[in-house]
Amino acid sequence: MTKTNRNDRRESRSAAEYALYTGQFAEALRTSIARSGFSLQRLSAKLLERGIKVSPAALSYWQSGSNRPERDQSLRAVGHLEEILGLPHRTLLTLLGPPRPRGRWSAALSGPADRHHLWSEPAALDDALRLLGEETARALTDVSHLSVHVRSVLGPDHRCTGSRFRRVLRAERDHVDRVLLVVHTSGADLLVEGLDGCRAGRIRTPATAEYTVVELILDRVLARGETAAVDYTLRYPDGGPWSHTRHVLYRPADVLVLETDFHRDGLPSRCTAFYSPRRTTPERRLATLFLGTTHRAHFTVAGAGAGMYGMRWE
Repeated sequence: MTKTNRNDRRESRSAAEYALYTGQFAEALRTSIARSGFSLQRLSAKLLERGIKVSPAALSYWQSGSNRPERDQSLRAVGHLEEILGLPHRTLLTLLGPPRPRGRWSAALSGPADRHHLWSEPAALDDALRLLGEETARALTDVSHLSVHVRSVLGPDHRCTGSRFRRVLRAERDHVDRVLLVVHTSGADLLVEGLDGCRAGRIRTPATAEYTVVELILDRVLARGETAAVDYTLRYPDGGPWSHTRHVLYRPADVLVLETDFHRDGLPSRCTAFYSPRRTTPERRLATLFLGTTHRAHFTVAGAGAGMYGMRWE
């Protein structure tokens, strides 16, 4: 092998690893195919040998992003592609995330979600929001996201020592100057620390004590379509052990990254990622998550619709 070919392979491998990390299914598939050296015709033939019929044209659509596998046979094909391309189990399947919304859920998932469908105690949530004024609730859907990255750190007893958020926001109307956080605290204290790109505004917990509402004031006013990045950490000094994380998207996000760091003395026997478009809908398991050497569970969803995403562990 020539030096040029070796360099090409290294560059192809780096591109594939980057795509797998950033969570783009089409790019990950495309770069993995390029790294393998297989033509689309050869991959189609290898799948057919395994009893899975996928045309080269369909593979081309998948790797270009103009179409994505969603039917059962297509998802089985993706699993076999992982083996053929030498990728870890469920690498590509995880990047697919939840299926695209169809039928009566299409409008709800592609547009802003009704907050009453996403929280278990909607009356208590309204009580909390009213403490900030009748118009405040609109701030929940004033922004969509280019990306959301949430990393929670657990102690040996599964109590959360803090959750770090990095959000790249996009204003959905003019004159957006704040974002609103709703945290299900169940009466526990909540600390907001490490703010960047914003400052803490009003923080209110009603007498029902189910939810705490936090106002974050942006460092500049956004016109419709403008973006901003904010970072902050939530700490729960009096909180009990966690058995799951749950993150609510009121509007779609281009990329959602959820991570949970477990203490080496509190590793779970099982960890899964889930999604539900509303609280009353059964959760759909998206993937079984495997911890790396850093004891971190990681899950990425590209093109995440509105709804609830999270991890559960045992």
